[in-house]
Amino acid sequence: MRLNKLIISGIAGVSILALSACGSKAEEPVVKNQGDPITVGSFVDTEGGILGNIILLALEDKGYVIEDKVQFGTPDVHRNALLQGELDIGVDYTGNGQYYVEGFAESVWVKADSAYESIRTADEKNGLLWMTPAKANNTEAIAVTKDFSEKNSVKSLADLAAYINKGGEIKFITSQLFAEKEAGLLGIEKAYGFKFQPSQLVLLPHGNTAETLKALSEGRDGINAALAYATDGSLVDLGLVVLEDPMSIPPVYEPAPIIRKETADKYPEVKEILGTLFAGLSKEKLQEMNKKVIVDGASPKDIAEAYLKEAGILD
Repeated sequence: MRLNKLIISGIAGVSILALSACGSKAEEPVVKNQGDPITVGSFVDTEGGILGNIILLALEDKGYVIEDKVQFGTPDVHRNALLQGELDIGVDYTGNGQYYVEGFAESVWVKADSAYESIRTADEKNGLLWMTPAKANNTEAIAVTKDFSEKNSVKSLADLAAYINKGGEIKFITSQLFAEKEAGLLGIEKAYGFKFQPSQLVLLPHGNTAETLKALSEGRDGINAALAYATDGSLVDLGLVVLEDPMSIPPVYEPAPIIRKETADKYPEVKEILGTLFAGLSKEKLQEMNKKVIVDGASPKDIAEAYLKEAGILD
């Protein structure tokens, strides 16, 4: 009897293992593009790493094999790679359309809807499809310290103009390009009615906001205002605030997934997945996510995965 029980138990155990193995195979996602990986890229910066990995992980979860070129390169390199088919999917910002296509008035780029529609329709002719962008305007902006803002009641560019016109001390660190363009400082000065004097400007040959915000937070050489990008991850950590710009002078830069038309035609589900993938992203959410990478040292991929789980896109 003991032998028979052992035999029966052994048979039962083998059966359970076999069923378990079958069950695990059934749960594995079916590879939908075997031998034809989809190449996903993004800008080389921190935010590009987060946004690119959001796309990569969401598509892998649906059974697509991805060639990872996240944080691929600078905007011009990334753009050319999309046009030439080196990338199948990428991430770009609506306001960059002003540099990519011609024939549009500058005014279209300062409003979210017209900026998106302009680059979307223009790029269809280039075989690139822009998906719905996040409502997270990563535009160029002027930042001050929280202490300065509260002490001088400066919360907007109109408040800054009033402060300067009353003789308030100011020193602004910015890029040469931002200082010299109508869709930058020149336009802001005209719209809000103030003027920086040459002695009130510290001009850099680049737009590296890590440097401008560091100088502001340290109060280096009397600097109390700095060029920022609205979703910079270090803003909160450094105790800085972005001044409101109700006239929307600099262009709107909302991030959006882009897919080549031939890829979308081949894999319609991929286009569908990308369609609303950035819907849950806001300026504040991107600030928080960027901070976790820049300040706390987390990896862009881990932050992207956490976002997807929080949004219910990944289990």
